[in-house]
Formats: sequence, structure tokens, C-alpha cells
Amino acid sequence: MTTRPGRRTALALAALGIALSTPGLAAETAPTPFTVTRDFEGETTGDRAYDLSGMACRPAEADGTRLCVVVNDENRGAQFARLGATTLTPGATAYDLGTAPAPDIRGTPPAQSRCSGGPGKFNQLDGEAVAYAEPYFYVTGSHGCTRGKRKYKLSSMILTRLRPNAGGTAAVETVSTYRLFDALMAAGPVRDFVLRDLEFDWNDRPPEGTPQPNGLNIEGLAVVGGRLYAGLRAPSLDGRAFLVSVPVEALFAEGNATLTADVTTIPLAAGPDAGIRDLTILPDGRMLVLTGSSRNGLPVPYRLYLAELPTGTLTPVATIAPVRGENEAGKRIDGKAEAVVPLGPGRVLVLFDSLLNGAPHAYAVPLP
Repeated sequence: MTTRPGRRTALALAALGIALSTPGLAAETAPTPFTVTRDFEGETTGDRAYDLSGMACRPAEADGTRLCVVVNDENRGAQFARLGATTLTPGATAYDLGTAPAPDIRGTPPAQSRCSGGPGKFNQLDGEAVAYAEPYFYVTGSHGCTRGKRKYKLSSMILTRLRPNAGGTAAVETVSTYRLFDALMAAGPVRDFVLRDLEFDWNDRPPEGTPQPNGLNIEGLAVVGGRLYAGLRAPSLDGRAFLVSVPVEALFAEGNATLTADVTTIPLAAGPDAGIRDLTILPDGRMLVLTGSSRNGLPVPYRLYLAELPTGTLTPVATIAPVRGENEAGKRIDGKAEAVVPLGPGRVLVLFDSLLNGAPHAYAVPLP
């Protein structure tokens, strides 16, 4: 294949870690890697972690470090970590759901599933996002069918709130709830996509032109102003991604009653096939949104936006230059940007799914 001069330039810039400019989005210089001082917990004891998919941190302490919670979508819970100036140090397990649902999970388990693979085991959380709002961390499962075998797992339908001890070595309070699922079922227009398959099984191809199932999948989480915001990777509808917002205390009210609260759906004009890959709240209370492909394999770049609440108006911030590394099979790939954490004025840390320990890299971003 002949490569045009413009394409040669694009390839050269990508090799240097420089993102091409897009109207309204600043081009970014090469990201700076952080050192992970030891491996995060993999799916089983002794595994190395290649599936980090969410992270959030408390404000800095006296020594300048920050306590964080990191989630691996292959695990049953989450893990503490300590963020330094250029390092990320894994810590103790923050919580573990176990291999059966605990009797004290609040709300009512989802009673229906349209996942084509049928029921699966209660094992992986399929954890996709972490949020922090003093004094709690919040961790959520995807609330969607599994991507590979298209199964329904009750363990993926759980939102957990935890309060760490002073040293960040254990949780002194942990409460889990099924009620985020109730909020999704009350959220038009996305409720029609709840527990649909995320994508087709391309080993059994449907007729040409058949629309993708576009099943709902949470990948971002934020808590601000007394409300929890779930950021949806899918569905992506007519160039819009979606936030689902609900009062946080209603989710964790005692008892097994279903959710009774005001649920709001906020569309974000993120572009065709773009979905939310993470959310975070800046120190001044503004929401930063990381977007990317709503399904695997689509040529949608990773971008950062500021989102105005409650309107959902987006202000472009930056395109995230890719980070390349080896996946678990030893193949060289571009990592999937799945977590963003503010580091300070004009800097963010991004973690990448499919790369060892999330391959954390810092980016300079021109936040207005």
C-alpha cells in the first residue's frame, strides 16, 4: 500500500507520542510515564494485572502522597494504592465481594436479563470505575453483559461505598447496593439498552447491516453536589453519550426497597460511536470526561472534555496521545485509556487497560 505524505507525517507524530490536533482540541506532547513500584493484584494470586479500569484519589496528605482506590475488571473488588510525585504503589485489598452475594446488600437484585449467554457465576465484579467524595470511595461494576461470553453476572450489578481508615490500609465501613441498576432502568432513553449484549459475536455473524445491540455498560463514575453520575460507554446514540444522575444517599438507604428517587439522564455530544470511558471531578468542582470508542475496534480517539452540569454542554480540552506496550499475550498494542486522575493545575494521570499495571502516564492538558 502506498502511504501518502500526510499519512507518513501522522505516523511519525504518533510514533513520538504526539496526538494530532482536532478542531477545538489541543495537540499533546509525549506523556510522561509513572513508575509502578510493584504489581497490582491480577485475577488470581500471583497473576500480574493487565486489566486496570478505574482509579480515584483523595487530596494530598502532609507527605505529598495521595491515597487512591484502583479497580481491576477481572477481580472481585478493589485495591488501595498510594500516588506519589512520579510513582504509584499498590497497597492492601480495599474490599472483596466474595463468591456469593452478601445478605446485607441494599436494594433488590435485578430480576431480568437479556444477555444472550445466559446466567454466569457470581465472581468478577467487572469493576469499571471509581469515584471519591469525602469521606468515601465509590466503586461500580459495569452493570452490563460480559463482553466475551455475553453472560449476566449478578456480581457486576453492584455499587460499593467504602470509607478507609486514616492510614489507608483497610476499609472501616463498606456498604453495597443494587439500586444503581434501578436508576438505569428509570433512565430514558438508555433504559431500553440495559442488559443487552454489548456487541455481536462475530463468530456467528448477523446479516449485513444489522444494527449492533449497543448494550449499556458503565465505565465512568463521579460524585459531586450530593449526586452520583454514572458515565456510560454505551449506548452511543446519534453522536451522544450519556450520564445517569441520581441522589447518592437514595442509593444507599437502608433496607431492600427498590430505588425511589429523581433520576436524570444527561446527553453529551461526544461524537459518533464515542462513549464515556471515565469521569473525574476537578478540585474546583468541574467534571472532566474521558471519551473513547463505544465498542471495540472503532477508530475513535481518546479525548478529554469539561462537562457543564446539569446541561451536559462539553468544552473540548485535549486529545490523549496513545501509549503502546505489550498485552498479557506479549503482543504490542495501543492501551485503552480507561482512568483519569487530576494531578494538579494542567496535568492528569491516565491508566490504560490491557497494559501491565495500567501503564500510568502523566499528560499536560490545557484546562481552561
